[in-house]
Amino acid sequence: MIPTTRATITALAAAVIAGTGFLGTRYLALGIFALVVVLAWGWPHLAHISRTTVSSFVVAGGGALALVAVILGRSEPYLRYMVIAVAAVTLAALASEIFFASERGHAVTSVSGTAAGGAIATSGAAWLAANRTVGADDLVVAGGVALAVAAVAAVLTANANINAVLTIVLGVAVGLGMGYLLPSIGWWGGALVGLACAVTVVLTNELYRREPRPRTVMAGIASGITPVLVSGILVYLAGRLLVG
Repeated sequence: MIPTTRATITALAAAVIAGTGFLGTRYLALGIFALVVVLAWGWPHLAHISRTTVSSFVVAGGGALALVAVILGRSEPYLRYMVIAVAAVTLAALASEIFFASERGHAVTSVSGTAAGGAIATSGAAWLAANRTVGADDLVVAGGVALAVAAVAAVLTANANINAVLTIVLGVAVGLGMGYLLPSIGWWGGALVGLACAVTVVLTNELYRREPRPRTVMAGIASGITPVLVSGILVYLAGRLLVG
């Protein structure tokens, strides 16, 4: 999958976050769950895990458990129960290797890859936690829009260094603009969220640039969704810093 296609997938996934976040918590939860399921489907192929079906179930289960933990939380911080999902994914990754052994010599790769995919999937719940935090719900919309623009900016030229600069500049600029459009955030809050999302895109793109292109369509789609789910943690932290 070429970088422009992956950037398009990232932008579309970010648009799902922004759109469902605007509609409300219930729709955002459904949008995140859909992204988690797609990620879980393609992640084993991206991480070269032997038992793809088992790994997909573990990753999807971890993401779903994290969402449920945030939804059922009765008081802030809503993300505190997500650690249960992270621990469950880690244990499930180890247990699955015992009961569904990988090819000889691939056990460590399978366990670490599945656990990493589960950690990424559970990160998506942070978008929901930010949306439930009083005064920080608009950050989800701002973060989704900034992330979509940053994803496009990351492939504007053939030079990786120029793209990195453009991604950060445009990400901050879009976040700044969203801050003016959404008074509850403020210009500096929007800029902070835009910077966080842009940095996530730059780092993940640099990692993918050093790896061979995904060999399957689903692996490529998973690589495009990854920065969107990971950015949820940074947006949530920005929300905690801004609203306490």
